[in-house]
Amino acid sequence: MEEKIKSLMFKTKANEVDEEKGIVTVAVNGIGVKDSQNDISMPGSFNKTLKENMNRMRWFLNHRTDQLLGVPLSGEERDGNLIMTGKINLEKQIGRDTFADYKLYAENGRTLEHSIGVQAIKRDSVDSCKVLEWKMFEYSTLTAWGSNPQTFLVNLKSATTDQVKEAVDFIRKAFKERGYTDDRLKNYDMELNLLLKALNGGDVVTCPHCSYQFDYNEQPQHTFSQQVLDHANDYTRWLTERIVAEQIRALEPDVREEVIAIIDAIKAEGKEITEKSITDVMEYVRCPNCWAKVYKANKIIQEPTSESSVEPSNDTQPKNDKEDMELKSEAADSTSFFGGLNDLFNNK
Repeated sequence: MEEKIKSLMFKTKANEVDEEKGIVTVAVNGIGVKDSQNDISMPGSFNKTLKENMNRMRWFLNHRTDQLLGVPLSGEERDGNLIMTGKINLEKQIGRDTFADYKLYAENGRTLEHSIGVQAIKRDSVDSCKVLEWKMFEYSTLTAWGSNPQTFLVNLKSATTDQVKEAVDFIRKAFKERGYTDDRLKNYDMELNLLLKALNGGDVVTCPHCSYQFDYNEQPQHTFSQQVLDHANDYTRWLTERIVAEQIRALEPDVREEVIAIIDAIKAEGKEITEKSITDVMEYVRCPNCWAKVYKANKIIQEPTSESSVEPSNDTQPKNDKEDMELKSEAADSTSFFGGLNDLFNNK
C-alpha cells in the first residue's frame, strides 16, 4: 500500500541568515527522533531525495502552495539534523516580510518553526517505525503555531506578566527592523496594542481554537440558560453514580450540546468540574475570527505556575524519551494540502 504524504514538524535550531543575499539556512527535521506517528528518520534517509528531487522541491510559507517564499538551493544531513538552505525572493512582499522575521529572530537568539512534506518510500524490514528512505516534496516556514492571520511574532495562549512584557519588547524591536512592509507593521501594531492592554488589566483573550487574540469586552456577551447550568452542576453526581451517558442522552439536543460545551471547556482548562469552575464559564463571547466560544478564563495573562519560555528550545534533540520534541505531526487525507501535492510532483 502506498504511503500517504505527511507533515513532520520539529523544533529547530537557530537560523543562519545572509542579509546581503537573502539566503537562510535552517535545521528543518531531526534524524533519529521518533515523531508522533511513530516514524524515525534514519541516518541517510534523506540522501537520495536530496540528490534526485531537489530541483522539484518547493519552499512555502505555512504550507500554502499559493505562498511561495523562494527556491531551495541545497540540503544535507548534518549533526543529527536535516539542514536546508534556500534563497528568499525579496522582490515579493511576502519574501521581504518573512526575511525580516528571520533577521529579527536570529538577532535575538530565537528561531521560527519549520516543517517538511514527505512520503516514506522504504522502511526497515524488522522495525517498520524506522524509515530508511524519504521522498521530500517541500519545506515550510511557519510564522505562527497555527493559521492565525494576526499573530506573527508571538503566540501567547496564557502567560505571566513577565512573559507578556517580554513579548511587548520583542514586537517593539520589530518596529526598528528595516524590511517590513506597511501591512505587516500594521498587524504588529495591532498585536502590540492588545498586549499593552492586557498588561494594563484589560480582558484580552486568546481563542483556544484558532489562537486569535482580541478584547473580550468588545464582543457581544452570551450566557448559558439556567437549565443548562443546572444540568452541568449535576454532572459530578452523574459521574459518581455512573449514569453520565444515560443522563446526557436524555437531554434535549440543544441543551445537551450546551452542557457538553461547558464540560469540555472546563476539562480543556485542566480543571475539576465544580460549581466555581462552572460559574467561570457561564458567560462567553464568539471569536471574531472562527466564531468558536471563548471564555474570560482564556485571558492571556495568568498567574505564574512555573517558569516557562515564550519560545521553544533551540535544541532539536530530546533530552530523554519522555520529552516531546514535535509540536504536531499528523497524516493528511486526499483533500488536504499534502494530498494536493501529488498534482505538483510526479510519483516515485
